[in-house]
Amino acid sequence: MKKSIKIGIILLFLLQACSGEENIESPVNSPQVLENPVENEIIENEVQEKEQLSKPEANTEMADIKEVLKEFPQGALSFLADNEKQCISEISTTESLKSMEKSLMEEGAILQEHMDYFTSCNLPGPPGIGIKEATSSNDTEIVQETYYATSFASVENIRSLDEDGVSPHLEKVDDKTLRLFYSSIEVKGIAVSLCDYELKCEIQGALERMSDLTIIKTLAGVRRGYYVALNPQTKQKDIFTAVFSEDGLSYSNETPLGFPVDQNEIAWGVPDAVLMPNGLVRVYWVYTEDKTSDEKLVSATSKTTKGIEFAMDPGYRLENGYVDFEVIRAVEGDWKALMSYTPHYMPEIPQSLFYAKSKDGLKWDLIEERITPKGYSYFDPTAIQIDDKNFLVVGSAAPNTLGAREHVLFAAELVLP
Repeated sequence: MKKSIKIGIILLFLLQACSGEENIESPVNSPQVLENPVENEIIENEVQEKEQLSKPEANTEMADIKEVLKEFPQGALSFLADNEKQCISEISTTESLKSMEKSLMEEGAILQEHMDYFTSCNLPGPPGIGIKEATSSNDTEIVQETYYATSFASVENIRSLDEDGVSPHLEKVDDKTLRLFYSSIEVKGIAVSLCDYELKCEIQGALERMSDLTIIKTLAGVRRGYYVALNPQTKQKDIFTAVFSEDGLSYSNETPLGFPVDQNEIAWGVPDAVLMPNGLVRVYWVYTEDKTSDEKLVSATSKTTKGIEFAMDPGYRLENGYVDFEVIRAVEGDWKALMSYTPHYMPEIPQSLFYAKSKDGLKWDLIEERITPKGYSYFDPTAIQIDDKNFLVVGSAAPNTLGAREHVLFAAELVLP
């Protein structure tokens, strides 16, 4: 009876799983991007120290999924799509996956490193499943620096929100209240919280069978959300839109946009929707041409102000491995955005936040200088504008280490000149 209950929990999770909690792409042996300023900084340090810093070796032993499925035919892996199995096989070993399946069946718990297989491949962790080990003792505190200044901006009051989660979306309710959405194992979906401006929050409910949600209000006043879900007709993940209630706890009129992730793509990133100055809606997401290329940013613009039918914008918005794109201001002639950098080169190059500006939301001028400390990884930014120069930022953070690590929400203030 104990084993059948655990299998039932896993079946329920896998049938409802739509997307990953964490927008961390699987490690691949990507080519070095020499033009990137972060790598230039590291190369300069190497010259000064007269030694080379080598990248971590790629996983040379690809897991044999067929062997694992033969031993565990009704295990967690049996319900994954082929591209998802391929992703996990590239970052794991056969014995590790067998150990994971055995732990799920017998204990209803897995190691953090096993949970990372799911998050690294854009899959949610099993709901109700415990973690067998605490976070590595080598983890450092998130608040290493509460103030970080660059040549063009400063990030102040960096602090942990003491909440596990990824892919947050922050929206303004009124002058005293904010609403925060984020993927959470605790609620087995997207947590919906009401917060004050100090980000003291209380969970109101949860949204299931979706991830990576952003919400905009159309010219007609419709609260329209954009998110990732499983398309039951194509059996692929797709960007969907739906009409959301005022409290953010329910939605209706779900419609796919027609931009599914290709079966061979592992990384595609979080869709970010923004209302344009002309009333149209633009959605940004991450695309990879193949498994060895760094991520590129693409976008699509709605055909009408209803924000339901979209056409792809030509070309790329950004290239060379920038992910987690978030437009934080979109007014005529003055667009601003935050983003993170690919995790492929960790720990030598941490995931840091970067800033870009644009006149039309299509051609972006990236400022190639990180705006967060490099001793910790920061990603998945979302923000609301407080005034002309100040933004309240919420994102995800984790220790700048490989392997098991805890992902927590953080907050900070971005101050522009």
